[in-house]
Amino acid sequence: GLLNGITGGLLSGGGLLGGITGGLLGGGGGLLGAGGLLGVLGGGGLLGVLGEGGLLSTVQGLTGLRIVELTLPKVSVRLLPGVGLRLDLYTRVALNGKSRRSLLGLLDIAVEVNITSDVRLTMDGTGYPRLVLENCDTLLDGIKIRVLRGLLPIVDNLLARVLNRLLPELLCPVVEVALGLVNDQLGLVNSLVPLGVLGSLQYAVSSLPLVTGQLLEVDLNTIVQGVGGGLVDYPLGKAEDVSMPPRVPMPPMPQMAQTASSQLGLSINFLESLISLLQKEGAFTIDISDGLAKFPELPPLRTATLGALVPAVRQRFPESLPLLLKVAISETPRVTLKRDKGLIQLTATVEVLVSQPDGAHQSLCVLNVDAALLAQFSVENNKLKISVRLDKADLSLASSSIGNFDVSLWKPLVGKIFDVAFLPAINSVLGAGIPLPRLLNADLSNADIEVIEDLIVLSA
Repeated sequence: GLLNGITGGLLSGGGLLGGITGGLLGGGGGLLGAGGLLGVLGGGGLLGVLGEGGLLSTVQGLTGLRIVELTLPKVSVRLLPGVGLRLDLYTRVALNGKSRRSLLGLLDIAVEVNITSDVRLTMDGTGYPRLVLENCDTLLDGIKIRVLRGLLPIVDNLLARVLNRLLPELLCPVVEVALGLVNDQLGLVNSLVPLGVLGSLQYAVSSLPLVTGQLLEVDLNTIVQGVGGGLVDYPLGKAEDVSMPPRVPMPPMPQMAQTASSQLGLSINFLESLISLLQKEGAFTIDISDGLAKFPELPPLRTATLGALVPAVRQRFPESLPLLLKVAISETPRVTLKRDKGLIQLTATVEVLVSQPDGAHQSLCVLNVDAALLAQFSVENNKLKISVRLDKADLSLASSSIGNFDVSLWKPLVGKIFDVAFLPAINSVLGAGIPLPRLLNADLSNADIEVIEDLIVLSA
């Protein structure tokens, strides 16, 4: 397996936006796998390019030869440090000469061909990674000839010269065709993907990929944009919103397991930017009123229920009236990633209002809830999905129209509201998934997930 790192590159303004590290090379998928070069050159890919009606269906010139059959190619690829990769392709070509005007007459030829190509990994002017063919050498071996009619004494020398001239000219461009097909897939790494109706997420390669003898490493920018067009980023290294958490340097990737063929790392900055967008767009705001059928587990949300906890409520509203609870996250959530543990820390406000018979609402109080949520991560359909559950919560009184009261008495009720209504609403949003970068055909579904310091690592 080979590694591709996306390490959180520089944004245009100079600020750092969270890093992603992922697999571009891999066994079954990725650049070298079934969805990459091996898939294009092996299987039916090369045969489709070269075969009947393809590029090599006719060899024009002195011989009047036609390529009538290609053996399924054997392809091997290895990385060239600092360059790109070396591609070796072996195939057998069957040719047929049927032109009665040909100097060679009627003959059948079988020839073994080894193509060795050096391919450089570059970036074009638009910032897309590309594979470019630098040199291509062709070695012919094992030529077998069956002459039906012609000048046998000159066949060997003449045919060897013809094939050595023609086949490299025709087979090396086929490698370029295959590289073009892979480049089309490489271009998908740079992508703009929607985040539902809330905004978008853009991935962009920020620097020339690094190639070593064992891995390919690529740096990506991740740009988060709200539905109104505003960016959630850090221009010139300073947060536009002082509530945004401080930037955390991208940690190093751990060594990839031998059983993995690709690896993707998501930094804490990446997660916080996305969760910040969801919070700013109001995705974590919910209204809960008495009598909602979808929350049958909640106690009656009426003044009589609160009156049992706060006598001032019973005195002001002797006749029990329905309540309306407005729950929102007032500050940007903070994400903490430790070994085998993910936490989302948030401050929520719970405003308690009384619904009057005339439809008006009267505010009783506003509670602050400092909550720590345990986060679990999974991957499905190339999306990172997050689910949370309450770890702990602390209550405090922000404002009140009914005087001071013992907030701790409200903790069981608020905890029930979180478990039954608020957290399921958050899980519904986070469970929709965050689209991951498209790394060729690398399949991250059901990837092994490791949480380490400031980084989530997906291995597939």
